[in-house]
Amino acid sequence: MDILYLSIVFLVIVVIIWLKKPLFVAMTGGIAATIILFRVNLKDAVMVLGRQTVAWDTIDVLLSFYLIIFLQLMLEKRGKLANAKDSFSRLLRNRRMNTIVSPAIMGLLPSAAVMTICADMVDKTCGEYMDAKNKTFVSCYYRHIPEMFLPTFPAVLLGLTLSGQNAGLFVLAMVPMAVAACAVVYVTHLKKLPKEMPQMEDAVDKRAEIVHLVKNLWTLIAVLFIIIAFNWSVCMAAPLVIAANYVLDHFSIKELPDLMVRSAEPILLGNMYLIMLFKGILSHTGVIGLLPSFIGRFPISLTMSFGLLFFIGTVISGSQTIIALCMPMAFLAFPQGGIPLLVMLMSIAWAAMQISPTHVCSFVAADYYHTTLGDIVVRAFIPVIVFSIISYGYGALLGRIFY
Repeated sequence: MDILYLSIVFLVIVVIIWLKKPLFVAMTGGIAATIILFRVNLKDAVMVLGRQTVAWDTIDVLLSFYLIIFLQLMLEKRGKLANAKDSFSRLLRNRRMNTIVSPAIMGLLPSAAVMTICADMVDKTCGEYMDAKNKTFVSCYYRHIPEMFLPTFPAVLLGLTLSGQNAGLFVLAMVPMAVAACAVVYVTHLKKLPKEMPQMEDAVDKRAEIVHLVKNLWTLIAVLFIIIAFNWSVCMAAPLVIAANYVLDHFSIKELPDLMVRSAEPILLGNMYLIMLFKGILSHTGVIGLLPSFIGRFPISLTMSFGLLFFIGTVISGSQTIIALCMPMAFLAFPQGGIPLLVMLMSIAWAAMQISPTHVCSFVAADYYHTTLGDIVVRAFIPVIVFSIISYGYGALLGRIFY
């Protein structure tokens, strides 16, 4: 009966999402449904939610989001990402590589509004060599490559927090998957493009452009280096880099209030807070502990069961929702899964997100090119399935290496 109640809770969240309500409404509905269905005493529910509010994992994820948004706003204010994109364009006089790199660079900004800029870049790079429907898919797909593995994005931070895995190891283990994601669509869509781009009027000083590139991206490089090399959390690495960037980029005290206010994005932080509350109240019910034996009844492996769950769940309700709902379950059901399991599940969720109707960027890209979400799904379906199969195989391979 408890598994049935859990399914109803999941259905409540999915239905609310499909009614095009915000994620915070869906998570609030999920919390309420959990309390009602599992008959959690109201006093106990308040105590559980209160404890989860002040728990370190909640504070850590909220503070991490805030600091990363702050750093990205600093880069945006000084035009660092736009400058980095220009340097890449001058260094890589290759139409195919520019189609991959330019939107990926702009994709470091976690705002759906950036999708319009990415679409414009791909449009100008590909020109008449690619039709609008393919441009819609390609620009949206490559814009999200950084979101697959960098711990500066909500889904990745949430996955790391809920799984309790090492961020540095995760980033390193995900690098081959990022390469594979680029390669799959390169083979299916970009090989038709001519490599050559029009010659530039001025000679390109490649050494100077590389230096310029590093100067513009050093903050993100530094955060990732500190996380990987010293096994520090985002909460420890980001403040150091922010302080250094404040000095080196000559920020004034007058600029800080605006950055501090804009970094506290109420919708994003509110969503993450409610996700952590949902995790807390769901754990309190004890239903998660029943899942291993339940899933073990299916005639497929445990990892494949969760892989399918993450894929289907992401398509229906979005990656953040499925990560919040099922990541704790996956690691309780498969406690020895570690980095291999996390890599597989996060890769599959990322792939499924490319064909999910909950993906806002897809609609922004379609609006720019005057196409539809259906055009994206048709062109994304085969690459997404192929990449998901690769993700499952890679996770199995990592499992053999790690254990």
